[in-house]
Amino acid sequence: MMKFIDLTGIAAPALFIIVVLIAGASTQDYDHLNQFISELGASGTATATLMNYAGFVPTGLLFGIFGVVVTLNLAQDKIGYLAGILLTLFGVGVLLAGIFSCDIGCPQSAGSFQNTIHDRVSPLAFVAAIVGIGLFAFRFRKIKAWQGMWIYSLATSVLAFVFLVGLVSSLESRSYTGLWQRLMLLTLFAWFAVVGLRLYRTRA
Repeated sequence: MMKFIDLTGIAAPALFIIVVLIAGASTQDYDHLNQFISELGASGTATATLMNYAGFVPTGLLFGIFGVVVTLNLAQDKIGYLAGILLTLFGVGVLLAGIFSCDIGCPQSAGSFQNTIHDRVSPLAFVAAIVGIGLFAFRFRKIKAWQGMWIYSLATSVLAFVFLVGLVSSLESRSYTGLWQRLMLLTLFAWFAVVGLRLYRTRA
């Protein structure tokens, strides 16, 4: 039973992507290239309940569980524990982003209290995942069975950071904001899935 918990690293990204695609297809004129994913869950939109309570909240819970699983199985030193805590906090951040949804259009200033919380939590969650994965790269160098993952983990962290910079630089123009966000998340999601599958196979 315990080994199936490892698959939360695959289940979380899969669930989130499916819900985003369904919510996006259900929203007229929604633009995946230029709009935030959070706009699908914005307060007052037709897809808010679907995106927030079938997407963000359960996905965040699954990512949080996976962060704990990775910590218990792969941490073993201060760097590893810090990395695991950061991955767990990423899950918490995704969950909170669903509970505290943004306003329509996800404005970066002003807006409601919920919008403010959403805008504060989301970037912190992104950074937590990027730094956590980067730290795991150094942890993997010390684990013989996982040494092949350290370069991939470091590359994931660096690439996701580059996409985050692209996302931040597009906030004013909102040009390709959605693309940058999706590239960053897909990079992170792939790492979660790869590590989850590898953990699962080591228990088989």
